[in-house]
Amino acid sequence: MNRPLRILHFSDIHVNIQIRHMNWKRWFSKRAIGAVNLLRGRAKYFDETEEKMAALIRFKEENNIDIVINTGDYTALGLECELKMAREFLAPLMSPPQNYITVPGNHDIYVHEGKSHYRFSAHFCSVLQNDLPEYCRGGHWPLIRLLGDNAAVIAIDSAKPNPWPWRSDGEIAEEQIEALEEMLQDERVKGRFLFIITHYAPRLANGKPDTRLHGLINADALLDRCRVVEKGAILFGHVHQTYRLSVEGLNSELFCAGSATMEGHEGCWVYELDGGNMQARQVGWADDKYCFID
Repeated sequence: MNRPLRILHFSDIHVNIQIRHMNWKRWFSKRAIGAVNLLRGRAKYFDETEEKMAALIRFKEENNIDIVINTGDYTALGLECELKMAREFLAPLMSPPQNYITVPGNHDIYVHEGKSHYRFSAHFCSVLQNDLPEYCRGGHWPLIRLLGDNAAVIAIDSAKPNPWPWRSDGEIAEEQIEALEEMLQDERVKGRFLFIITHYAPRLANGKPDTRLHGLINADALLDRCRVVEKGAILFGHVHQTYRLSVEGLNSELFCAGSATMEGHEGCWVYELDGGNMQARQVGWADDKYCFID
């Protein structure tokens, strides 16, 4: 008898460089506020990101993980060197590349600076493989990975640059919403257990939408399209709290991975999929290692 498919979902590792090494030209943007926040103490919560990613790699190997999903915010300030560093930390999780699925977070597309999405894609191009590229509506999104005959992961980009320091909201382009609607009617997709992933939280742990300046602007449009999904889960990060939530009218539960590396808030999920049945197990951090919370 075949064992269940095991999927690891983590998010928001926020790799950051030492601010004194940041090129002075990068200070003339929203990054100035972000850098100040790091200097004022936010960075200390992510001091052990490299060590924790090494521990997550060990956790994957010890628990026979088949598929890895990362819902974004690899970096603190969206710098080229941060993206490169994050890619190096996570390289073992990205092998083989077809078993790793991801989307960018708002910190990865931090400011309007040329082609921010292109820079992210350049570093992670090897894992942005799409099994149904005819549904792409610009760039790589939406992206779908078919997992055997019974499951699939649909990745939707909700990150965008926010030039104003007080804004960190996201939005899914209307073209992607339309493509998702079409994709969910495709006979190659219908009937599968669907993991629909994006960066922003459609709902907070209390069931309410996030705030206008921090949340997903068109969260309701996403959830409305997902009402036709018979079996599935909606996965995301952005909020540094690990939680799961049922929403009335949806067959798909919502799962926030929180932050895998933020001190005192470390968490992620492992999903075990056996045919059309899925069980979720929460993962936490104790004694310098990731472990299941039973």
